[in-house]
Amino acid sequence: MEALYRKYRPSTFADVVGQEHIERTLKNAIEQDKVSHAYLFCGPRGTGKTTTARILAKALMCEKGPTIEPDGTCPECQAIAQGTHPDVYELDAASRTGVENVREEIISRVSYAPTRGAWKVYIIDEVHMLSTAAFNALLKTLEEPPGHVVFILATTEPQKLPATILSRVQRYDFGRIPSSLMVSRMREALADMGMEAEDEALQLVARSAEGAMRDAFSILDMCVAGAEDGKITAAQTREMLGASDKEFLFDFFTMLANRDECGVMRKIDDLMRSGREPQVFLKELSAHARALLTVKAVTQDAASILDITPEMEKQYRQQADGLSQARLLKLLDLFTRSEGEMRFASTPRIGLESAALHACEESTGQDSAALLERIEELETKLRKLESDAASGKWTVAAPPAAAPVLKAEKVQPPAAGPAAPVPTEAKEIWEQTLNELAKTDPPLLGLLKRERFIGTRDDVYQVLIPMEKKEFSYVRLNQQPRRERVSAVLSQVAGRPLRFEAVLDQAQGDKRMDDLRQQNQASLVEAFGRDNVQIDEGTKA
Repeated sequence: MEALYRKYRPSTFADVVGQEHIERTLKNAIEQDKVSHAYLFCGPRGTGKTTTARILAKALMCEKGPTIEPDGTCPECQAIAQGTHPDVYELDAASRTGVENVREEIISRVSYAPTRGAWKVYIIDEVHMLSTAAFNALLKTLEEPPGHVVFILATTEPQKLPATILSRVQRYDFGRIPSSLMVSRMREALADMGMEAEDEALQLVARSAEGAMRDAFSILDMCVAGAEDGKITAAQTREMLGASDKEFLFDFFTMLANRDECGVMRKIDDLMRSGREPQVFLKELSAHARALLTVKAVTQDAASILDITPEMEKQYRQQADGLSQARLLKLLDLFTRSEGEMRFASTPRIGLESAALHACEESTGQDSAALLERIEELETKLRKLESDAASGKWTVAAPPAAAPVLKAEKVQPPAAGPAAPVPTEAKEIWEQTLNELAKTDPPLLGLLKRERFIGTRDDVYQVLIPMEKKEFSYVRLNQQPRRERVSAVLSQVAGRPLRFEAVLDQAQGDKRMDDLRQQNQASLVEAFGRDNVQIDEGTKA
């Protein structure tokens, strides 16, 4: 039985999906008699590179050709489709990488006239696998081939090709095929076979294929084999892919948001008992975290980026409202890192459980990053509190006579005091360091001069970064190359080892936390009434 990806491989330009820009350009070249002597088709696997090369060969060599619509029925087209045409050479560079292969199969034959028709076409697949000597041997022929020869090079890694080769070809980049087009194409194939499929099942197949039509048809082939009563269901597809349904993922992330360690462990146990793979589930968790981050960043029409329905986008937004961006970034980093580490784990389940429990941990450190993460989480909860109150989700009934009194947390204001003076020697070393950087690294000097030098601590020279510059100056000045560069110049100027770092204004962070608590207290007063909230004098603005 013929595999589906071969049975439904495009045979004309019109059949190729998702590469309209390439199709249009090649058809114009054929119609205007401007076919190039060499093409480079590059892009991810399964996106139609080799298929398009064969269609171009058919268009040139069809009995009706050159034509943009080869009939596919003439002896020339059929021979090309079967791989038996004497004037269409397909060379697999992955298995024939040497200079001898290039000399024997291309250079020694290229000058001979075509056996049939007016063209000879050389299709070299995975061309990046050729050796350096093979590329050098091919170079002259590729630059000045006989007029009847067309070279079509195909590769998934164009960056590995020598610049001398890239300068002699017309390059066409094949993009990943959108899920909607893959679903449409698979539905046409199923209709031709007299079968049906649920929309969710085809969406699962398309997402798993990651933009590769060939992969999508290979997965669909397995689904067809396992279908009952001529219909492919979402449940069957998930079971075959080892994937979890969306509701399971949403429930799991809700438990992560609530730091419910017990619930998370029970969910993982359910997952393993149902025969799912931990590696696949971690990949799905990473994709789910990425979707939540996307709907946070893109305020409108994130569905087009995520390739999901508007209803699904709404569900993602509802869950994203309860999680801060810092927490989501931490989860995404944790899951992607664990996914890589799990490849070498002897017991993948333990790796999954460890990642999930780490995801439930609170940031208890006293460093700036941990404090900022906790502040952002409090701000997210406060925004959700205000949103719920504004939308009428709360209905506060009149309290009974003995209603308990809510007591607001007393906040101690941060201690204020004058900054310690910077020693004269440290000032002089810092000024000389800036003068040296002005000669060698003006952009770095520009970053440093915007911030306040606050002195030294244990041979560490520090500049103070305001909280609002956390995402710009703080991140850039603490990047390892910049930090090491400033440290090296400091050491050179002082004649002894010194280090540099940028620190956040902690007092400003404490004030921000104080303001946040006062806003939280105001929300309690608004929601429950001033009579039910006891306000300490220390918290009054």
